Formats: sequence, C-alpha cells, structure tokens
Amino acid sequence: MRVPFDMLLGALKQSAGARRDAAASIRVAVYVDAGASSFLIETVRDAFVPQTTNGLVRVAPLEMRPTQPKADTDIILVVTSGSDIVQAAVQELVISGAPVVVLAESSVEVPFIERDTPMLGLICATEADHLLDSLASWILSRTEKADAFAANFTFMRSAVTNEIVRSAAVTNAVTGAFMFIPGANYPVMTVAQAGMALRLASIHGYKIAPERVYEVAGVAVAGLVFRGAARAMTQRLPKCAFLIRGGVGGLGTLAMGVALNAAYERGIDYAPLNQWVGSVASKLKGATAASAQ
Repeated sequence: MRVPFDMLLGALKQSAGARRDAAASIRVAVYVDAGASSFLIETVRDAFVPQTTNGLVRVAPLEMRPTQPKADTDIILVVTSGSDIVQAAVQELVISGAPVVVLAESSVEVPFIERDTPMLGLICATEADHLLDSLASWILSRTEKADAFAANFTFMRSAVTNEIVRSAAVTNAVTGAFMFIPGANYPVMTVAQAGMALRLASIHGYKIAPERVYEVAGVAVAGLVFRGAARAMTQRLPKCAFLIRGGVGGLGTLAMGVALNAAYERGIDYAPLNQWVGSVASKLKGATAASAQ
C-alpha cells in the first residue's frame, strides 16, 4: 500500500499545535505555612522548577488572610503540617477561582477537608515519589494545560505521557476494530500515531525541526509492519478478525508510544543520520548534474 504522504504532511502540521500547547503559559502559586515540614518544603521546591520561560512559580507565606493569587494562576498549592490558620486561609484561597490542593503529611493535620472536590483537594504523603505522583494525577484532572505542565515540571511527564499514549492506543484499537473498509484504517491510525509522537516530542522539549520527519516516517513504517501482521493473523483466524485488528491497532500504538517516550527521555542524537542524509543528497545532486551534461 502506498504510504499516504499527504496525510503525513497533515500530521506534521500537528507539530505546530503540539508545540503551542506545550509552550502555553503556566502560573503556579505556592503558599507555605510557617509550620510546614522540611520534607514537604524541599519536595515542592525541587519539583516546581520551571524548565521553560513560560512557567512561573510564585511563592508566598500562608497567612490568615493570604495575599490573593493573581488572576492568571492555574493552580494553588498550600504546604502545611497543620496550624490554626490553615482552614481560614484555604477558604480565602478557594474563592479566588483556581483549584487549590493542600499538601500535608497526614490528613489529621487538615481535618476540615473530608473529600476532594473540583476546586479543593488534599494530598497526604511522607514519601516524595508518592506525593508527586498523586499531585501529578490531581493536576492532570483539573487542567487543560497538561502538555505545558509536563513540559515545565518533569514530575508531571509520566502521568501526561501515559495519558497521551493511552488515548492514542484506545483510538486506534477502536479504529482497527470498527473500520471495515480495506486499507482505510491505516491512514487514520498513522495520523493518530504521528500526533502522539509529536506531542511526546514537544513535552520533552524537542522543537519543530526537520528531525521530526524521521520520527513520523518511522511511525508510518511501523504502522505498515503492524498492518501486515494483522492481515496475516486475520487470514489464519478470519472469525477473530474484529479482535485481531483492534488488538494489533491498540497494542501496536501502545508499544510505539512507550518506545518513543523512552527514546525522548534518553535523548536522540540525529547528527550521524543528518550527515548520512546530507551525503546521499549531495551524491544524488552530483549524479543528476552529471547526467544532464
């Protein structure tokens, strides 16, 4: 089957959108109670170091009537180990309009928060990984700037990338299972996979560059391999074609997403490949010039 380069071009155009989403401005307000433990303070301090110039963290002491966060604030963190002013201060912050999450070591320290709401949450932990994993999930469920949060704060990346890969895998599982026109599902699934790759690249700080073409081309080739495998299996088990197409579409996309994310995390050096492509292009240009003489 001919690789749908017109659709791949459309997928590449998604790169601008993915980069724009990752470059959205992020504003976090952090209020620190006087009695907050060093564990909580150090964990939040180390986690909230913006990786781009579009991220900004504002820190202020927690008071009975705290300074109201600015209107552009995306989320509000209250770091406390429990004090007489926490409840009144949190109530003041909640009415500001941005979601508020209280970070403590024990729920006993913050007894007035009995359950999570869309505007108020409580995360209790005495171990940094657990605290940050819970916080990442909480933020992800309350923001439309997931890509920007992941681009700025590395502790957010696992939750956001998992959601991106899961969403693409589910989409392609459904496409593979329910699109019955021969060959029609491949372009649709390829675009979904390319969009996934471009979002992952943007989250990890990769800019719009010619190198993205390599990744989209790799996605297209991998898609052809998965498609061939699905065809071979459905010919042997035609009664299970529905399950096979959906399974290969979903699991193939999942595997592709995991592999891409791992590569982006480690860092990709395209210098050798760029040099080889340049060399081939030069030889082809020379051969063309020679044949024209």
